[in-house]
Amino acid sequence: MSAVYHGFSTPSIVFGVAEPKIKQALLKKAINEIPNDFISLCQPHETNLFKEHATIRDSHFEQQMIAYPPKHIRCNNINATKISKNEFELLNKFYVEHHAKAWAPIQFRAGPYYCVKYNGKIVSVAGVHLATPQIVQLGNILTDEAYRNRGFATACTNELAANLAAKGKIISLFVGIDNVPAIRIYKKLGFSKARNIAFLVMKRN
Repeated sequence: MSAVYHGFSTPSIVFGVAEPKIKQALLKKAINEIPNDFISLCQPHETNLFKEHATIRDSHFEQQMIAYPPKHIRCNNINATKISKNEFELLNKFYVEHHAKAWAPIQFRAGPYYCVKYNGKIVSVAGVHLATPQIVQLGNILTDEAYRNRGFATACTNELAANLAAKGKIISLFVGIDNVPAIRIYKKLGFSKARNIAFLVMKRN
């Protein structure tokens, strides 16, 4: 199967597991729903599927990591709290000020967001990018540069994953293949590598 997500600032095409010929047919159908620019997350060998339909403008590689269940660890003296609906504008301001490219306000509906505050100000956040009935994709994990290397992102992700695990969800996330510090943190939280992913930014031909 494939899916086209329209809820974010740029439409995205995501493939499931299927034979190449089936994916070609699904792509041909899906591409008609997209007027111009779009992104795709696919396996590295699948990038050729798009050459007939689009021009790749930018690309990088990430790895998908999955935790089922995650490990809940102790984060001493760090209080990560769930963001309420009343704090949405505060959350949105944080992402806008930090130029978070993957953030779109509609994502707040997908699942909980956890943050660490310092003097009443949000300095670190972890949240849900999108969700299906079985799998939740974490995303928008970000810490203000002035507050990094204090364990804040670990604490936010730790509480977020625990919340989702209590609901029986399989928890997934994407991380840059060369982001060694983040990968180390996710492994500590019980995530393991599932596969490599190509992140493509494309313009429809």
